[in-house]
Amino acid sequence: MATHIFDLARVDIPSGETSAPQDSAVSWAQAESVLLDLAASFPFGDSPQRRTRSHPAEEANPTGVTLPEVDARYRTLVEQIPAVVFMAFLDKGIGEAYVSPQIEAILGFSQEEWLNDPVRWYQQIHPDDKGRWSVEAAQLFLSGQPLKSLYRVLARDGRVVWFHCEAKMVRNDDGQPWFIHGVAFDISDLKRAEASGREYADRLKFLSIRLMEVQEAERRKIALELHDEIGQVLTGLKLSLEIGSRQPAHEVGASLDQARTLVNDLMVRVRNLSLDLRPAMLDDLGLLPTLLWHIEHYTAQTQVRVNFKHSGLEKRRFAPEVETAAYRLVQEALTNVARHAQAPEATVRLSTHRQTLVIEVEDLGRGFDMESVLMSSENSGLAGMRERVALLDGQLTVESEPGKGTRLTAELSIVDQPASTTNSDINE
Repeated sequence: MATHIFDLARVDIPSGETSAPQDSAVSWAQAESVLLDLAASFPFGDSPQRRTRSHPAEEANPTGVTLPEVDARYRTLVEQIPAVVFMAFLDKGIGEAYVSPQIEAILGFSQEEWLNDPVRWYQQIHPDDKGRWSVEAAQLFLSGQPLKSLYRVLARDGRVVWFHCEAKMVRNDDGQPWFIHGVAFDISDLKRAEASGREYADRLKFLSIRLMEVQEAERRKIALELHDEIGQVLTGLKLSLEIGSRQPAHEVGASLDQARTLVNDLMVRVRNLSLDLRPAMLDDLGLLPTLLWHIEHYTAQTQVRVNFKHSGLEKRRFAPEVETAAYRLVQEALTNVARHAQAPEATVRLSTHRQTLVIEVEDLGRGFDMESVLMSSENSGLAGMRERVALLDGQLTVESEPGKGTRLTAELSIVDQPASTTNSDINE
């Protein structure tokens, strides 16, 4: 925002031209040269008071309206606008500049401070935007083309403020530059909303891709279970029945006994597969009984002891999505302990604090390097846990160090289910 006194008479414009051609392209070097010349034209010897007071009435502009009248009307109007309004006189004979008091509310600089330093506006522009802004501003000064620009300015406290700025050059009747006036709107909230929207869209896209990946992984797992285990049992059952059908009556009993054994094994495998996909007791009995069952089943399979500590979960039901997420988090964390930790035991803690369910899973195993695991494309388990927690607006923290174990902490917002659907279900 140019808010200072410019003297275009000191800017090197080709003879016979008062401005650059409308279609001329201003390079960075030209822009920088023009801005340095403009800065050099500021009357450093003038006091701030001189720059902010009204010009004497006898110095009238070519339209016949005296400057005090313009100044009074201008100030009354612009100081009510929720934006920074600025004016900079360009002709050599007038040395006044104006910036509206909103500059202090938005950037933290008073009017006097802003006007007293002839290049403060340029110094406060964000470094990444200075080059582009300089070219646009120089184009305005040289050609008179209106300036419309989005750029960032650093406030006194270091905040980054986004401005949408529009400025125009006004000329005297003889075509000479007279003054520049413009307005700069603080669009920081809009920019933050745009960034948040883009972040949300990117996150949604990422979650959609991960959802498809997880679905495909589950399908592959089920397909392998069906083919390698259940399929083999069914094949054995079919062979036993075929052999039995060709045997004499007194020898059929042995084939039937073998078939009965295979059927029992098949029932166990199908039940386990169903429980792995989703245990029915999670819907029927709730989180605590399901975790007690899972931990008992887990220890029997892996020989890893689990110290399970809980408080605030007894005879209490949570929203279905919270119970599912909590169960899957504990399930995945314990699976990782069995696969990677090489630890003989683990500790699982669940507790409620006001409207938060806190889940902790800790082991004293071999641990891992956090950075390498996060960069790895194979940590789908950890990524899946992060996604589950993120979908519930929760927080997930993983702490680990090689040789010192791992601790996973998740916090989920909770809403209790109605009492009629909790105690009665649990007591049944």
